[in-house]
Amino acid sequence: MKTIIYLMMFFVSLTTFSQQKAVEIVNIKTGKVKIFEKNERVKIRTLDGKKHIGNLNFSDSLTIVINNQSIKIDSLQSIKKQPKVLATVKTVVLTVGLTIVGSSLVAASGGSNWAFLLFTTGSGVTISAGLLEGINANYSGNKWTFKIIEK
Repeated sequence: MKTIIYLMMFFVSLTTFSQQKAVEIVNIKTGKVKIFEKNERVKIRTLDGKKHIGNLNFSDSLTIVINNQSIKIDSLQSIKKQPKVLATVKTVVLTVGLTIVGSSLVAASGGSNWAFLLFTTGSGVTISAGLLEGINANYSGNKWTFKIIEK
C-alpha cells in the first residue's frame, strides 16, 4: 500500500513540476515581453507568405507545430492570438452583412425605396466584420523577436 502511495505521488509531482514550452516575444524597442503558451490558438504568417491557424505545439527548441505542419522559429513573420469564438463571431457578422447587401440588391431591382437603407446597413455590418479582425494585436518580426522558451 505504501508503495502505491509513493508511486502516485511520484506521478503527480512529475506532471506538476514538468516544464512547459512557450513562445516568448520581446519588443525590440521597449523590451516588453509577451508569452504564447502551448495549445493556445494562434494565427502565424511565415516569411514565405503562408498562413497557419491552429493550436500551438512544439517539436523541439527551434520548431513550432501547427496542424501537423512544422515551422522553424526563424521563419516567423508574425503571430497573433486567434480565439475560436472571435473567428465564429466574425464569420457570422460577415455573413449577415453580405446577406443584407444582397437583399438590398433584390429590393433595388423591385423598385423599393428601402434599397439604399438596406445597402448602407449591410455595408456597415460587413465592414464591422473586418474591424473585428483587428481586435487582437499582430506581433510582427520587424518589431518583435521570437524565441521558444521553457517555463
